[in-house]
Amino acid sequence: MGRPTKRSKNNLPPLEAEAKAYVKKKRPRAKPLTSRRYLAGQALAGLLANGKGSARVEDIKREAYNWADIMDDDEED
Repeated sequence: MGRPTKRSKNNLPPLEAEAKAYVKKKRPRAKPLTSRRYLAGQALAGLLANGKGSARVEDIKREAYNWADIMDDDEED
């Protein structure tokens, strides 16, 4: 095998286009940030900073969403 010719190089897509196509294909679709998800994130930060409570991820996530629902109900009043 020798050096690749210009003809074989031109058949390949430009590196930038290839990178953009790869990133677009691999990137997951972002979920919209609702007020409930935002408040759950804030509650989760507080729960994690506290360091007390259950150690299971599902329990912490459930508790964060419970707090988010409570905070969201308070805003509507």
